[in-house]
Amino acid sequence: MSNRSVLILFAASLSIAVAAETVKLPPPQREGGAGFFTVLNQRRSRRAFTAEPLSQQELSTLLWAGFGISGSRNRRTAPTAVNKQEFTLYAILGNGAFKYLPESGELEKVSGEDLRKLAAGNVTAPAYILIVADLKRAASQEYAAIDSGYISQNLYLASEALGLGSCALGSFRRNEADLAQLKAKLGLAEHERPMLSQAVGKVR
Repeated sequence: MSNRSVLILFAASLSIAVAAETVKLPPPQREGGAGFFTVLNQRRSRRAFTAEPLSQQELSTLLWAGFGISGSRNRRTAPTAVNKQEFTLYAILGNGAFKYLPESGELEKVSGEDLRKLAAGNVTAPAYILIVADLKRAASQEYAAIDSGYISQNLYLASEALGLGSCALGSFRRNEADLAQLKAKLGLAEHERPMLSQAVGKVR
């Protein structure tokens, strides 16, 4: 086999390996569901979930609602101070941890481990959406904390509209060793801080 053929086969194998690490999500649901005032009235912190995993459609809609792109000029579904857009969302699932790429509507696999116990705090759920702030990019740490609340509320309301339950968790940050382990396994930099973990699933 020629050197050129070997290079072609090597490049092809690399492209397959890279493709296997990225999941293309279906387009998010942008219309329908329960009405706005209905979901406001129904919104609760749900803490008891079945073990049934979320569908890719549900996950796509939740991530988009949380901090997706909602129009031209890279506008987002949640506001940030001085439009810094300092957040990245991670889906922590039974089959691994995934970084949400809103521009392409994809999930980039960052770990093949089940990291849900590290993101769970005091609530067990089939999925967690981790809200991570880049503090170098944020207007300030205080604004990053405030901005993360907007994303969390979007996740609450989208969950209710989809017939799911949700609960915002700060308790996952109480154990410093577990938090450090979670950051390391996600490949987060020192200036990237997990702000909230949002448990999501079908209500039991």
